[in-house]
Formats: sequence, structure tokens, C-alpha cells
Amino acid sequence: MQSNTDSSASGTYSQTVGLLYVFNLIVGTGALALPKAFQTAGWLLSISLLTFSAFMSYVAATFVIEALSVANAVLSKKRRVEYDDVVVADGPSSFEISKKVEVSEMASMFLSKVSLVFSYFAIIVYLFGDLAIYSTTVPKSAMNIVCSTINASTVKPTDTCHANWPEFMTRMAVYRVFVIIFVVVVCLPMVIAGITKTRHIQIMTTLSRWAAFILMISLATVQLSSEGAAAHPPAYNFHGFGSLFGCAVYAFMCHHSIPSLITPMRTKDHVFGKIAVVYGIVGVFYFTLSLTGAFTFAHVQDIYTLNFLHDDNTSFVYSLIDYFLALFPIITLTSSYPIIALTLINNFKVVKDILCPKTGQENESLLEEDNQTDDNDTDDERETRTARGERSIFDVLVPIIVLALPTFLSLLTDDMLLLASITGSFPGVAVQFAIPCLLVSAARKHARSVLNFPVPRRNNSPFQSPVWIILISCWSLFSMIMVLLNLVGVKF
Repeated sequence: MQSNTDSSASGTYSQTVGLLYVFNLIVGTGALALPKAFQTAGWLLSISLLTFSAFMSYVAATFVIEALSVANAVLSKKRRVEYDDVVVADGPSSFEISKKVEVSEMASMFLSKVSLVFSYFAIIVYLFGDLAIYSTTVPKSAMNIVCSTINASTVKPTDTCHANWPEFMTRMAVYRVFVIIFVVVVCLPMVIAGITKTRHIQIMTTLSRWAAFILMISLATVQLSSEGAAAHPPAYNFHGFGSLFGCAVYAFMCHHSIPSLITPMRTKDHVFGKIAVVYGIVGVFYFTLSLTGAFTFAHVQDIYTLNFLHDDNTSFVYSLIDYFLALFPIITLTSSYPIIALTLINNFKVVKDILCPKTGQENESLLEEDNQTDDNDTDDERETRTARGERSIFDVLVPIIVLALPTFLSLLTDDMLLLASITGSFPGVAVQFAIPCLLVSAARKHARSVLNFPVPRRNNSPFQSPVWIILISCWSLFSMIMVLLNLVGVKF
């Protein structure tokens, strides 16, 4: 995890580039589950719910940006107190977003210990779900490439991978083999080595993402216009509400990374309005992808790219495109898995320090990495050796838990739609809605009572009324209840 850093230290970019990064961050893996959710829940219900969920997500995103401006004002005041020779002015200028303050560090600034532990717990559970989705999507894509490409609507997990293979080599068995290979052989060494995404990998995944989504929309549109609709989803099916809502939350998740993308922008003029435009473009993008898929294919797969691997076009060009789309999740998610795992490990370390603080240790920022020198140790060598032994055991157990639990979930089920809906519906609601509401409420109170200066208008979220926080809270509670009812099989 990184501490707050000046944007100039990590490089700046134009506002247009920053908004493009926001677009790329939002449009990710969650989009691959939306067409299936649209076909299950019905086109009218899907459009309505996705639109409302996107709007609520945007409101929460503006809350994070406002809290970020208050966090910058807090750091400015701290610098003025600590360094007599540094001139930091009070007033609107101190609220300018010039230093990156991550969401978890803002939580440590503004929230109580109970709210802080809740925030980290929600982030940890969400990241576990993220890893489970990754360790399901990649092996399932690999299995479908290796096994025979029979018609998607007739595929069963108990079918043999190929007709001439032994009966025990079913599609599910091959999938589970790929789960073990992906986690143990591919990802575990990268997690141990601490490998993070390089600039070249980032460029490659961005280009492949754009190419894949444009190809899926184009191919489905061509097939729909030439062959007509293969499926006719109903206008609404409330039994599909749970999976649709979870996927909608997961598909618009960007709040935990907003500080990293907004801070380096050279100018933040009209940033709220421009992010609204980005949300609108993403919404149109999702509608186009999901509606074309829901009507083009009689049976939409939970990983939408697999529908193109099983289509009827057998020319070389189509085969090349089909296999590229099937490989797309493997390329992008394999590079992202170690980053999520390392982030999860760091969050575990922070929670451990919150719940079991070390005696005599300074109450440092909760985002600082757990790098402690021997100068901070006590004089008693026996206590020092014990502490080091505990850290050693902790450092071994946490990576095992971080990798083992998502892997176990992936071995139990290959239903990516189920994992995405659960991850988005419960921990996703906390990360996307609850934490931003807690942050902005506490940050506004801190600005008035401690900084003695209201948040300037240009840094204010357009949604200042407490009614918005109440509305988001009610929407989240209602949606989680609906999801829970759907999961236990209640019919509507």
C-alpha cells in the first residue's frame, strides 16, 4: 500500500487522460456478466435498474472526491503545524487536490475505530470475492478453449471434455485442474515475488479490453441484423433482480481507486460534470453490449466471451476472433490477480495493527506499509524476538488464506454470474455506497469543526443534502434484501 504522495512525484497527466483512465477502470470484468443478467432479469428491468444503480454510483463517487479535498486540507494544516518555515494558506486553496490520499487513509483520518474496522472488513471481503471471480473466469475460459466447442446451450459440467477422452475427464474436472494451475503455478510465484502490473502490461490490457468489447458489440450486432433475434427476453423478471443488481454494482466499481486517478490530473475544473459524462458513456456502452448479447444468443454464457467461441462461423478470421475473445479474460485477469492479492494481504496487515496495536508504537497512518525498523523495537530482546516470530507466522498464514479461500470457492462452482452477484450485492454495496457516505459525512463535519472552514463550492459534491445519503442507504438496504430473497429461492 502507498502513502499519500505528491502528484508531481508520480507524474501528472491531462484531465482527458485521467477521465480515460476512469473509463478503463469502470469497464472491466463485471461487464462480461451483464448480458447474462440482462437476459435473465428482462430488458426493461435491466435498463431501469442499471441506470439507477449507475446514478447512485456516480453520487457516491462525488462523495469520495469531496472527502479527498478535505483530506488534502487536513494534510495542509498538518504541514503548517509541523514546519514553521513552510507557508500553507488557510482557505479554499488548502482544499485543492494535490496529494493522493487513498480511501483507507481517509477512513483513518475521519472515521471512528468501529467504522474504520467495518470499512476494512468490507474491502477485504470484496477483494476476496474479486479473487474468486478471477480464479473462476480464467480457468473456465481456458477449459472452454481446450474442450470441444459443442453448442453452448447443450453443454453440461458432467459432459466429457472430448468424446474420445475418459469419462472422468469431464468439463468440470478439466476446469478444476485449470483452477489449480492458475492459482498455484501461475499466480502464487507472482504473489510471492511481489510482481505488480508494469506500464507495458497496462497498455497491453487496455488495448485488448477495447478491442474485445468493440468486437463483441460488432459481431453481435452483425449477427442480430442478419439472422434476427435468437432470444426474446421478457420485459421484466424480478427473480433475476439479485444477479442483475450484484453485477450492476460490480460493473460500476471504481471508488476505491478514484484518488489514484483524480489526483494526478493537472486541472480538476468541472471534474464532477465530466465524470458524469464518463458514467453516461459507460452506461451506453453497457446497454449496447448487454442488449445485443441478450437478444442475439439463445443462451448467454455467464462469461459473455464464451458465446463467440461457440458460434457457427467457422472461417479462419472468425476462428481467430473467437479465440482472441476467449483468451481476453485470461490475458487481463492474470495480470491483475497478483495486484489484488497483494492489496488484500496489505489490508490484512492494517486490520491486524488496528485490532492488536503494538505497545509503544506510534499511531501512524493506516495506509503506511508495515515497514518497521529495529529502532522502533523495545529494549527487551526477548520481546523483540517474540514479535518477529509473530510477524513471521502472520506473513506465512495470510498469503495462504488469501489464495486458498478464493481457490476453494472456485473449485466448488464455476458460476461466475453467481460469484459476481454475491460480491457486488454485499461487500460491493459497502465499498461503493456505505464507505463513501460515511467518509463524506465525517469529512464535512471535520471541515466545519476542526478546520473551521466549509468545503469550497468547486470541491463540493453536487449532492449536498443529507437526503442523498439517506436515499443511497435505503436503496442499498432494499437491494440487499431483494438479493437475499432471490438467493434463498423466494419467488415474486
